[in-house]
Amino acid sequence: MFLKIRPKAIVSNIREIVFGLEDSLVSTLGAVTGIAAGAQNTYMVILAGLTLIAVEASSMAAGSYLSSKSYAAAQTSALNNKHKDCEHVLVQPIRAGLVMGVCYFAGGFVPLLPYFLLPIKDSYLPSILATVAVLYLLGVWSAKYTKRSRVKSGLEMAGISLGAAMLGYGVGRLVSYYFGVDLP
Repeated sequence: MFLKIRPKAIVSNIREIVFGLEDSLVSTLGAVTGIAAGAQNTYMVILAGLTLIAVEASSMAAGSYLSSKSYAAAQTSALNNKHKDCEHVLVQPIRAGLVMGVCYFAGGFVPLLPYFLLPIKDSYLPSILATVAVLYLLGVWSAKYTKRSRVKSGLEMAGISLGAAMLGYGVGRLVSYYFGVDLP
């Protein structure tokens, strides 16, 4: 039987879902592409990619938990002090941290997977295309809950994120050039 997630649960965690997946896809793509461009070593790319995913997933989960906990405490304090202008939103810090961590961990494997399966020179394009496709689909999916245009949301998510990720490739190329590493 498939896991049925209630729309209310998705809406209450949409920030963590989108942020975790988008940040993981972009960070991992930028890092592994930059390392691949600079080092031309599959072992280094996979080691760095797995390390990045593990460290960043736990860091993002902890950050989401702590920031959600602080937000909930500030809301409680404001409500106790009878601030009428404070909007009350139910925040569950443990769930927020878990959702962020799981989404970050899962998203990181999309750009890294081709490096497990293909030689370095053949991994760039599948890694980039798979990441762009998942980013586009994430934008389309999130539009369902934000009531935005699905196509526009998908293109925005993929376009902005890809621009940020390509910085990693540029840095890898520059560093390899600076240190005189001959690249294909």
